[in-house]
Amino acid sequence: MVSDAATLLADEREIGRLISNYARGCDTRNGELFAAQFTEDGVLELATRETVGQHRLSKIPSMLDQYHLTYHMVHNVLIDVTGDTATGEVYSASHHLNPIQREMFSDRVMYITYRDNYVRTGQGWKIARRLVDVQFIEYKTVRGPD
Repeated sequence: MVSDAATLLADEREIGRLISNYARGCDTRNGELFAAQFTEDGVLELATRETVGQHRLSKIPSMLDQYHLTYHMVHNVLIDVTGDTATGEVYSASHHLNPIQREMFSDRVMYITYRDNYVRTGQGWKIARRLVDVQFIEYKTVRGPD
C-alpha cells in the first residue's frame, strides 16, 4: 500500500510539472517547451476552436507576442489518477500586459479553469486534451516595478 501511495504522489508531481511548464512555455514564448507538455496528437480547445498536434501547438506561445508581458499563475490543482490516465481541474489567473504610459500597463486578466485529460506515455505523463474554460476577464491598470 505504501508503494501505491508513493507512485500516486510521484504521478501527481509529474503532472503538476506539466501544468507549470505549460505556463512557463507561454510566458517565455517557448513553443518547443509548450508543445512538449502534450502528446504528439494532443488537443488544446479554446472557444470551440481546437489546435491539434505538437507542431501546431508549438505556435501558440508566439501568439502572445502582441503583449509586452504575460504572467500565467496556477492556483488550485486537482488531479485524479487512474492507472495510466488522469483528469485534472486547474485554476489559473493569466495576466496580459501592454504599456499605456510611462511605467503604467493595462492588464487583461483571464480567470481560467483548465479541464485536462492526461496519459502516461513512454516519455512520462503528457496532456492528451486541455479545455481552456475562461470564467471571466478583468481589465485593470498596473504599475511596473519601481
